[in-house]
Amino acid sequence: MSDIEKKCIICGQSCAGQPRIKDASGNYAHKACAQKQMSKKSTKAAQPEIDPLDLSPEEEPEMASFLDDLPSTSDIEPSAMRAACPGCGASVSSDSMICISCGCNIKTGRGSKAKIAKVKAKKNGPSLGAKVGSLAIAPFLPIVGAIIGGAIGAAVWAAISHFTGYEIGYVAIGVGFICGIGAVIGSGGEGGAWSGTVAIVVTLLAIVTGKAIVNSIYVDNLQQLQAAVQAGVEDKTTLEEYSQEEAIMGIASDIAWDREEAGQKIDWPNPEINLYETLDLSDFPQDIIDQTNSKWDSMSTQQQTQYRQDQVDRFNEDAAAFSQMLTEEMASSTSVIDNLSPIDALWAFLALGAAWSVGSGRSED
Repeated sequence: MSDIEKKCIICGQSCAGQPRIKDASGNYAHKACAQKQMSKKSTKAAQPEIDPLDLSPEEEPEMASFLDDLPSTSDIEPSAMRAACPGCGASVSSDSMICISCGCNIKTGRGSKAKIAKVKAKKNGPSLGAKVGSLAIAPFLPIVGAIIGGAIGAAVWAAISHFTGYEIGYVAIGVGFICGIGAVIGSGGEGGAWSGTVAIVVTLLAIVTGKAIVNSIYVDNLQQLQAAVQAGVEDKTTLEEYSQEEAIMGIASDIAWDREEAGQKIDWPNPEINLYETLDLSDFPQDIIDQTNSKWDSMSTQQQTQYRQDQVDRFNEDAAAFSQMLTEEMASSTSVIDNLSPIDALWAFLALGAAWSVGSGRSED
């Protein structure tokens, strides 16, 4: 290999007749270029500077091995072989046709009509429209959460009242807690005055709704009872429909009723059956049965007929009075406001307090 071919792998200039070093791959470099490159490398690694070794080219293995870490001449184009773009001045390869920075033709110096597209990095996060939309619906989320909680609470209250037959005040407080939880969940767990106020309003509506449902169930039960009474009246409206056995049962019931009114003790054969649950003459004590039969047998046929008629008339009067009472009760039960009592107001107040405490987040203070 001639001296002309011994080009520096770092600067691209000839090493002929100049101090140089050589690596195991046969690459050459000016000794000064190699020392300068090693000095830059050691500075970047934050290592202390060392005095350069004054070794002959053949006795510098450390510096020669440094050349092995540099790219080969096939990978680096010497600066002498690069050119400047006539359009923008950017450094380009000498064999390039088009400048990738401005699109200028390197050979002719004319600019290209085609524009170099610049890809903009996509911004992360929601757009402005999404943020505005989120802010717009944010105040309504506590309302939605509270309404869901109120619906659940009102349904539970109605179910308990239906199956137990009682209105339990503690359930109203539970409704307030559920509404408060729904409101604070809708606010993203932050709570505050707005979600607390929403919880109070929805709790009040849920209590009124639950009370209305309970009243509706109660009225429905009254209607069924009234229908049963009406059916009984229709079966006993005439003398022919009121049998002799029923008349004798009427006598036994009157005797038992008079004894209870007088404070006398009645020894019922079945302790689980009382005067209001008797279905047959055999349900009465034997002494009442004997007294009943004796009274019935002492009547003439005309007296027995008149007694039966009196029983029919009394039954119809009692049934009509009871039906009227049921009608009045149903009319008064349809109004939720009229049925509120002081104890109802107390439970409602406690329920609203629970709704505010949970919905506003004050329960955590």
